[in-house]
Amino acid sequence: MQSPRRSFDEHSSTPSPPRPRSLRPGSAIWTQLSHPTTASDHGRLRSGFDNQPKSRSSFVNMPATIDLKDGLFVGKSRQAWSAPKLRRQWRRQPRTLRLALTLMSGFTCLCMVWYLGSAPVSHLGHRFQSGRTDSRQARAKSIVCDPRITHALPLPPKILSNGTHSFDPTLIVVSFDGMRAEYLTRGLTPNINSVGANGIAAEYMQSSFPTLTFPNHYSMVTGLYPSNHGIVANMFYDPELKDDFNYRIPDKSWDPKWWGGEPIWEAAVRQKQRSGVIMWPGGESLRPVRPTYHVRYRSNVAAAEKMGTLLEWLDKPREERPTLMNVYISEVDTEGHNFGPDGRRCQKALSEVDNALGALLEGLKARNLDQVVNLMVVSDHGMSYVTPEKSIYYDDYIDTSDLLLEESLQPHLGIRTLNTKRLVSLYKTLKQVQAKKKLPFQVYWREDVPARFHYADNPRIAPLVVIADPGYVMTRRDMGLSVVGVHGWDNQMQDMRAVFAAQGPAFPHQGPEPLQAFENVELHDIMARTIGLRVKDGSTDGVRNGWVSRPC
Repeated sequence: MQSPRRSFDEHSSTPSPPRPRSLRPGSAIWTQLSHPTTASDHGRLRSGFDNQPKSRSSFVNMPATIDLKDGLFVGKSRQAWSAPKLRRQWRRQPRTLRLALTLMSGFTCLCMVWYLGSAPVSHLGHRFQSGRTDSRQARAKSIVCDPRITHALPLPPKILSNGTHSFDPTLIVVSFDGMRAEYLTRGLTPNINSVGANGIAAEYMQSSFPTLTFPNHYSMVTGLYPSNHGIVANMFYDPELKDDFNYRIPDKSWDPKWWGGEPIWEAAVRQKQRSGVIMWPGGESLRPVRPTYHVRYRSNVAAAEKMGTLLEWLDKPREERPTLMNVYISEVDTEGHNFGPDGRRCQKALSEVDNALGALLEGLKARNLDQVVNLMVVSDHGMSYVTPEKSIYYDDYIDTSDLLLEESLQPHLGIRTLNTKRLVSLYKTLKQVQAKKKLPFQVYWREDVPARFHYADNPRIAPLVVIADPGYVMTRRDMGLSVVGVHGWDNQMQDMRAVFAAQGPAFPHQGPEPLQAFENVELHDIMARTIGLRVKDGSTDGVRNGWVSRPC
């Protein structure tokens, strides 16, 4: 004979009394059996249950003496109804009422099915897979989620108001090129620091390798590593297209054949939202789906003017207003290259772009949008000093006269040749010289580049890759060293660390301590979740989803 079913109290590990067959969850008697009471409660409960009447009429008319402190039920107790009794009661109802209730139930079920099938993936706690599960699993082990992050499912998007106008979930992403994480400790960026103080900030954000401008800006908006989206450097050669990419030649570099993946602004337009892009690398690509609003790159446009454009977009009517805005700011990177990360001109540029962000914050506050619009501040990579003494003149060790192409991968080197035998000879020579002279670089075949760089699975990457040690630059005697500040090194190098901070309704403040560092390919999913987009593709693990309380 089976023993009676036993349940466990939610407040205690001890089993509750056996559940009588005639009781159903939700009835007053079951509430008494399955929830603890205090000593003062027992007196009141005893009059209602220990001496409960047997007849149905007396039971229904029993005084409402049940007062559970749990707040689950207060009022007259009713005898539990069996299934046959419920069926009889149902048949006694008017036919029109039964029909109406049946139709309402069916409509409710259809609505649930529709919602589960069409709601944004981020709302349902799932995401589309890109097919690169090996890289996802490897990264899942290397990135540990911040313990303060909760992973509750987000609520559906909701409309917010500044008191006069309605706003859909809106996100502004401001990227400061070349702003390393350490810059925020110099006392020159009070406005950038205030974003993290009012919302969230990471200790730093890890760039993708190589830590160059175009690969990293496109990784942030696609969620893909450079080897996956195809922009593997600022300049490179594609042996299949038999053509070269050069970011300094806009008419050539904006050809959509170079740009893989789906940038976040394209996903927004596909999903009936509006997007605006101001000079962000990749925004000018002539793809079939373009941003709703776009400002082409011009080097003479100041950061303050770009912030003014963002505010103009926010002033548009709701049916014209973009819900996603990406803006690129270059001044800090330019001055960092020319004068070094500690140079006075770099310090001045840092203060100027912070003031420009301050103007944006004031504009949001003046429009009563500081608690309505989400703002994210990021950078693509850091910056580090380099001196002529740390130049590695590779033409001292190999003959460069017959090379097909020397990839612009500075501070590293990518080599292509017309024939494989010549490439093998160069590989052996460089390996021998490096080992003999203890030179500060490592030589790899493309397929052997360390897996943590995610930089091996694309023919646009040179077949022979020479990676300089941090602080050193691969160059030729006739080229020399034309800059003081350089980036591009190992993405785990401290000087290459980037910035992340965000504020707004989707990024509630989580305390004074910074959040754990994370990779910049996570930004795509965070942006999508913030404004309620479905995620089409990406190589991210989504471990930062808990930062976003809801897509609003």
